Amino acid sequence: MTTGDKTEGRLRVRPMEPEDITAVLAIDQSVSGVKRAITYTDLITGDLGGVLNLSVVAELNGTVVGFILARHALIGEPFYEVGFIHIIGVDPDQWRQGIATKMVGFLLERCRAKGLKTVRIMLNEKDSQLQGLFSHLGFRRGNLIDYNKTL
Repeated sequence: MTTGDKTEGRLRVRPMEPEDITAVLAIDQSVSGVKRAITYTDLITGDLGGVLNLSVVAELNGTVVGFILARHALIGEPFYEVGFIHIIGVDPDQWRQGIATKMVGFLLERCRAKGLKTVRIMLNEKDSQLQGLFSHLGFRRGNLIDYNKTL
C-alpha cells in the first residue's frame, strides 16, 4: 500500500488539499454545532511542527464525508517526533460505516512512511465513543496529564 490515495469501493481516503477546507468546516459544524471562521492558511500553528501536513479526507462518491486534521510534531523533553491528530470528524449521516477507521489507517501509513514511530491524539476523558474507537485501533492511554487554570 502506498502513501498516496487509497480507494475502497466508493470510499476514497487521500491527503487533504486546500480546496477541501469548506467541506471540512461543514462537517465540523454538523458534528460540533459551532461555525468556525477559518481558512486553510489559519491551519498553520505557531508551535513546533507547523502546518497540518498529515491531514487527510475521506470522499464517498466524490463528496468529502470525513477528515482528520493532523501534523508532524516535535513534543516532549527531550523532543521526539510524532504524528499528532488535532481533530477527527465524520459526517453524522455516515457514522458507523468504518470511515474513521479507514482514515486513521491511512494516516498511520503516512506516518510510517515518514519514519514516525508514534501517533498521538488527546481526547476528552468523557468521550467514551472516541476512546473506544482509538482503543480498538491499538492506541493506548499515554502518561501525560492535562492541567488547566481558568482565568
